[in-house]
Amino acid sequence: MAAPTVYEFTVLDRPFAALQSDEMKRSFQKWDLTHCQAVAFRFNEPFARINAGDFVAHFFNSPAVQAAIRVVDRGGTPTALHGKVQNVKFKQLGCTAVTLDLFDKFYSADIIREDDQSISKCMDRYLDGGVTVADRLRETLMCGDDCDHCELFTDEEKNEFLYHVLWRIAAGGALCQWEDDFTPYRDAARGIYKDLVGVQKNPLTQELEAVSVVYQVHGLDASVPLFARESDNQNFCYLCINPVRREVVYWYSGFVSMW
Repeated sequence: MAAPTVYEFTVLDRPFAALQSDEMKRSFQKWDLTHCQAVAFRFNEPFARINAGDFVAHFFNSPAVQAAIRVVDRGGTPTALHGKVQNVKFKQLGCTAVTLDLFDKFYSADIIREDDQSISKCMDRYLDGGVTVADRLRETLMCGDDCDHCELFTDEEKNEFLYHVLWRIAAGGALCQWEDDFTPYRDAARGIYKDLVGVQKNPLTQELEAVSVVYQVHGLDASVPLFARESDNQNFCYLCINPVRREVVYWYSGFVSMW
């Protein structure tokens, strides 16, 4: 019987061209995503999806990981995980996109006007935590089944990591100053996706393909909670694994309520 795979991690000092750019930092200030963190790690053993549970558990229990990543407490203070982490709840997302074609549906539904990229408005809606939704893009992304365009995207499309990236930046934080124009969201989503997802050419077709495997982490049992406050829209944690390069990126933000 083969010995179980034990994954070990070391912090990787690699740049994030989009996430670390001055333009993105200004946007994250505007969108109230200042608690967002991205940290890259290298791991020692080949990754296989059948070992995802072990990989995720070993990741959060790694001393190197616990020293580098932070979660946000109720007051918005970055806090380290420490000690034993158990019962990590996660699910795999789709990661097939190599273009932004997924967003074309926003144009066909007239949520975004193609001529000037402006975003259609809607009646103000008030969500938990003091979050206001005032346009049809954020309404579609943030209001689930309770909006006119809840069936615009299939469940499979909503499970795509690219969709999640747009959702997270458009939702922003409690004090998000949302955009009237889709261009900043589109450009940010493209840049972040390129930072987090590895691609390579298929040797047979010569077409670009995404090689990363992405898991969304919903919760865990640890010294401190992964998310101190509840918010489906503002809380997120993703592990973006590039099995070819043996690298994984932790991308996280926790909700800090204005109340």
